[in-house]
Amino acid sequence: MNTRAPLFIPWDDGCWEHVHPDLLYVPHGFAGYPYWMIFTPYPRGDDRFENPTLRASQDGLAFVKVPGIPEPVVPAPEDPELHHADPDLVFHNDCLHVIYATIRKKSDETTFNIVSSRDGLMWSKPRIIYRDISVVSPACVIKGDLWRVWFIRHERNQKTRFSAPSELLCRQGASPTRLGDECLCHLSIPRHILWHVDVQIVDDGYEALVAAFPKGTDSSRTRLFHAVSRDGLRFVLSPNRAILAPSTFGWDNRTIYRSTFLRQPGGVYRIWYSGASWGFHFGIGHLQGPLDALEEDTSAPIAPIPRLYVRFWQDLMGSLVYQASNNVPEPALSIIRRLRRLHAKQPI
Repeated sequence: MNTRAPLFIPWDDGCWEHVHPDLLYVPHGFAGYPYWMIFTPYPRGDDRFENPTLRASQDGLAFVKVPGIPEPVVPAPEDPELHHADPDLVFHNDCLHVIYATIRKKSDETTFNIVSSRDGLMWSKPRIIYRDISVVSPACVIKGDLWRVWFIRHERNQKTRFSAPSELLCRQGASPTRLGDECLCHLSIPRHILWHVDVQIVDDGYEALVAAFPKGTDSSRTRLFHAVSRDGLRFVLSPNRAILAPSTFGWDNRTIYRSTFLRQPGGVYRIWYSGASWGFHFGIGHLQGPLDALEEDTSAPIAPIPRLYVRFWQDLMGSLVYQASNNVPEPALSIIRRLRRLHAKQPI
């Protein structure tokens, strides 16, 4: 079951278009709140706003900006060819840590960076923990004093990146800046390409939510899978199908993107997922329950999205642009891209 609308997580005069959520639950609380979320605002798909931003909550549904916390936690790069993405939030030794990616658009050069804070107000300067090409979605957990960071490496050739297999890798070490060599993990989703991942420690090992897209499409068509592992290296799908896919007519009818979760007693999950429409609008939804019976919490504050007939024309245009971009000769793609940019700037 997909949600009726994304959560209303206000940012910049009420905008609610966000992606890349990562949820942290601190049972005894941090700065007065047990739930903390890092995400990247993404209004109209503009990556200059894609900067790690923090919100806090008492119930995991109503998120607020805590006074004094920088907005965003990590400002946009000065170089317009760079943008941030894929933040991950961890808590260790009474300290918040945000790991995030910074990507150079043309070359796909990527650094994974970390910033830290003991009070949420004052943050360290960014430190680079990894540098490579064509890597995305760092996901970090800490067990004892061992840091483990998983990430996805995808095809570097732009012409084949969406048809060639991608890999789940892991590095570990005594600190985020002293991680060892990468280790190839096993995670296979039949007829799909891995794209983004979130990993959590559970009582009997590790669990992951994986965003992957069908072969022959691209990364804007992902859906969500769940996987389990005893050692964090060999993951097995559970169940052997997507647990969440794009809706037919909803706000998330194009993609189900990077998502985060908590596993609660009795096999009950809380999932915060990012999705997008064919009209190129984004948001974060919330579902809860067993994996085979996820439901929306109707008490959650939801974003005021327009009625279906208003969204219909934008979704139709977005779908037509996508189909054309995958079936027209290369010289015509520049026109398609211009149409898409103009289309994305229109109000929802």
